[in-house]
Amino acid sequence: MQQKDTGKKDLQTYLNLSEQTIRQNLLAILARSFPQPGQRQEPFNPVEILLCYGLFEQINPHRYGGGNIGQAPEIIQTLAEFFRRPPGSITSKMLNLDGSRPHGSRLEPLLYATLADQPGLYASLYRKILQVARDISIGEETLPDFLHTFGKAPEAEALLGQYELPASSHQLLQEARAQMELERVDQAFQLGDRLTEKLVEQKVRLVQHYFTSDVLQNCGYTCVFCGFAPHALLQNGSGLLRASHIKPWAISNEQERVDLRNGLAACPMHDAAFDRGYLAVGNAYNILRASILQESIEQDQGVRPYFDDLLSPALILPESAKQPAIHYLEYHRRSIFRDG
Repeated sequence: MQQKDTGKKDLQTYLNLSEQTIRQNLLAILARSFPQPGQRQEPFNPVEILLCYGLFEQINPHRYGGGNIGQAPEIIQTLAEFFRRPPGSITSKMLNLDGSRPHGSRLEPLLYATLADQPGLYASLYRKILQVARDISIGEETLPDFLHTFGKAPEAEALLGQYELPASSHQLLQEARAQMELERVDQAFQLGDRLTEKLVEQKVRLVQHYFTSDVLQNCGYTCVFCGFAPHALLQNGSGLLRASHIKPWAISNEQERVDLRNGLAACPMHDAAFDRGYLAVGNAYNILRASILQESIEQDQGVRPYFDDLLSPALILPESAKQPAIHYLEYHRRSIFRDG
């Protein structure tokens, strides 16, 4: 009981950060020097840890560390320079936060779960940190607004691709992998049922977010069926471009759910048509129309522009893109395509 009470008390250090404390934390960072070889780093202060939490929306920390840390996105390198730390220390801190390291501090997974449970609270803290930073002349080049929300109204849904997941959190957590992670986190950190479930749910949702982000990038942020490319709007969470699994998430295994070759980017209309089997893709990456759609094109004046005039004969993909895997396309034609 004492451990849990102490954890809650320490948690308030982060959740109730005053502008004065933020200022002190930021000035302490600016006063640092990079540690010499063999010298221990300064402990992360609350501002640094809260900024690391915000990085989950941008970066999958499980992908970077050790030999490939130099390939991490630029924001990791920028924050490492600002924090006066090696880049790997930032991804390591993120792994402590999401409970991936069972021997880490209990406080950090407790913070992660609490913030995941109250996204509006984190948005407020993030904006406060950025505002104080700008007030003391820490500019965008030193501490970027990497969530692109400073001075803007918060978006209702920040994570990508959640439309493919079960609407019910309870249903989402019934997955075998989620059940195993629930048990592991509970044994390691004893956060209580609600926060344990929130931590694991957030990790599952982030996996889908990373998959969606990867697919959009692989497809050049363009609808592969018609070439619609709302690049200027994507950062604003417009929802005008979606990335979905070819073999649906619900029946894919763990590896298939994260396989880049199991995804296509599309505008909402063509995404829905593919998802419901009115469109399919052949093994030569040619686009197929179901016979019922072809009939509608011939009979319905309003259908022709979107499924005949604008529809490409084959997938529109960048030259550098990884092509969709044939076995996923075959599954879609066999099990979802209306002429399968």
